[in-house]
Amino acid sequence: MPKKRNADDLPGDKLLALYQRLTLDGKPHFQADLAEYLRCSPQSVTRMIAIVSRNLGANADIESGLEDRRRYYRVVSNSDEGSFGLSFEELHFLAICRDIAAPRLPQGVADRINRTLEALALHWGEADNRSLTGAPISFHSKGFIDYSRHAPIIATLQRAIEKRQVCRVVYRAAGRQSASEYRYAPSRIVAAGGTLYCGGFRLTEGSLLKDRPTVFSIHRIGEADPTGEYFRFDAADADVGAFGLQWHEPKRVSVHIDAKAADYVRDRIWSVDQTIEERDDGSIVLTVTTTAENELNAWIGSFCGLARIEPVQPVAGSNRSSETGMKT
Repeated sequence: MPKKRNADDLPGDKLLALYQRLTLDGKPHFQADLAEYLRCSPQSVTRMIAIVSRNLGANADIESGLEDRRRYYRVVSNSDEGSFGLSFEELHFLAICRDIAAPRLPQGVADRINRTLEALALHWGEADNRSLTGAPISFHSKGFIDYSRHAPIIATLQRAIEKRQVCRVVYRAAGRQSASEYRYAPSRIVAAGGTLYCGGFRLTEGSLLKDRPTVFSIHRIGEADPTGEYFRFDAADADVGAFGLQWHEPKRVSVHIDAKAADYVRDRIWSVDQTIEERDDGSIVLTVTTTAENELNAWIGSFCGLARIEPVQPVAGSNRSSETGMKT
């Protein structure tokens, strides 16, 4: 049972204590119990209830009623939002995000997310019996990377990104037998094609200026340790919305897509400034900004002859051109 208030508390202290008690759990609180808790008269409780009620705002009211001839007060929400600032609907979207991310999360992290969502769901427990454990979203995967043992490196990189810390990174590139060591300014962690990457810039020895953009596959990082140095530049690249990861400077590329694959391409966003030109035969020309030409070529090859690169030819005044995303 919570410790009772001191009889010498100021009126403001008692108001805060009353507000906290009423809004903490959404349960009914009897006037006599509140008077005993606050060390005041029932009439004082009534006056303070009126003050709290005036300051709750439009999203909540204080309900007053009788139960076994005992007066009670309870905070009642006027919306679907709880004291955490989340509606149950928003919590449901978080649960969907959990299902999407779960296959690529370390098991311990996924378990903690589940416990947190369940704890938040209890906030609606008595007033709302809806569940967050509906049919989960599942994905068919031909192979995935287990990131459980890489969790400490991910955490180190996240802290370094937040604090702009330089890291010593030991990395073994694909096809290499030995690892290399780099001074690195990480900018962001990206999920692409079922793989987690860290984007950022290499730094030359003794310098805190960015040298060249570099993307590391996180599962190939053997060690990542802060060096105690801090960089001042913005390591986050400005081309997050481009096709692919940042391997080189932005480049505009046009891709002709056969009519058989046009719907698949048309239904998706490939870069935020993409344009789509419709052709009379049902084919389209997709023009995107890419920072990963090798990735773009591999993507084109996956269409088995239904896609090819063609020169950029702006269509002036055509009414058959459509755009998706933002135009720069």
